[in-house]
Amino acid sequence: MRKIRVDELKPGMVFDNSVYIDMNNILVAPMVPLKKEDIDRLVKWGIEEVESAGIMVKQEEQPSSKRESLKDKVSKLTEMMEDDSEDEEGVLFPGSIEDLFEELASMVEDVFQKVRNGVGYDKEEIIDVIDRLIEKVKEDKNKALAVAAAEHEGKYIYTLAASVSILAVVTGISLEYGKHRLIPLGVGALLHDLGMVRVPSYITEKQGSLTEEEYNRIKTHPIYGYRIITKELELTNEIATIALQHHETYDGTGYPRKSKGEGISEFAKVVSICDVYAAMTRKRSYREEHLSYNAMKNILSESNRKFDPHIVKAFLSNMAIHPVGSIVQLNNNVIGRVVSANPELPLRPRIEVLFDEFGDNIKGKQSLDLQELTDLYIIKPLSKDYVKHKMDE
Repeated sequence: MRKIRVDELKPGMVFDNSVYIDMNNILVAPMVPLKKEDIDRLVKWGIEEVESAGIMVKQEEQPSSKRESLKDKVSKLTEMMEDDSEDEEGVLFPGSIEDLFEELASMVEDVFQKVRNGVGYDKEEIIDVIDRLIEKVKEDKNKALAVAAAEHEGKYIYTLAASVSILAVVTGISLEYGKHRLIPLGVGALLHDLGMVRVPSYITEKQGSLTEEEYNRIKTHPIYGYRIITKELELTNEIATIALQHHETYDGTGYPRKSKGEGISEFAKVVSICDVYAAMTRKRSYREEHLSYNAMKNILSESNRKFDPHIVKAFLSNMAIHPVGSIVQLNNNVIGRVVSANPELPLRPRIEVLFDEFGDNIKGKQSLDLQELTDLYIIKPLSKDYVKHKMDE
């Protein structure tokens, strides 16, 4: 493998072997022209060198005769980021994480619809929204986790995908992934259930238990997802493998291929945990939601069997014992929502009060930091339905 400096790359270059960002991530496949966007992304991520075992075989002509130096690219990207970077409150990336969640869910629905109708989808749009998600998560991880855990109107499979993508990005950051790894992880998380588009709707929308035949049809969706992502969306094998393997388990009892241990990609291991957690904490028409606390206990109990312990540790490091977004009752009968975790004292997060000690609904935002209020403590988690019923009283 020889190293190639990013400032030597030009749009239109074609290599006879894959060009890699690192040993696990392909920039372009063999005989695929390098795009300006590929180079811009490398500059934005701060990557100075790529690698390839091949040689450049040709350089396709580009419409523009002016060739940009690396300095010019950095300058242009800086200007672009500065132009959009700040709104009136000085936020780096405008728009709320709530708005971005809705955009993620809508995008998944749009991709499903277009795949169902045999229409292509611009993969750069998907990459762009995940790029913005990563920045939003870095700005405020706790807010992102709260949005992922919140109740969302709309079709289950699309809002679930949006939640899984947030949880996956948060976990990837804990695993110290750079952006060049976070983007394929986030894209794969967003599209992990895309193969469900090939499963009949009478099965996916069925209320109640599935028959064995119906369940076997469901188990084909990872294979369909892999094919759609590689063939129709023309995304990388690395992203498609997330869809293929997100139902595989660490001990080899999953599906579709009963892969196990190191035979499962790390990205798929991350998405598997995030998918299970998000699904368990969502209410379906045919079952109640698991409390976040119980969902975490279930994941811990499956560590070493269904999930890679290393990934479990990274995932749970963000969730605390009472995850952001979960509902809890304090010893003075106050009911509140966890708004930020305390890694040093996991039993003492910050709580937003929903109902005071007399059972009255608190309209304005009032928070309690249990780290400071040592006379208060959590006595039990509560379901979101409990709060809904209490608000309706």
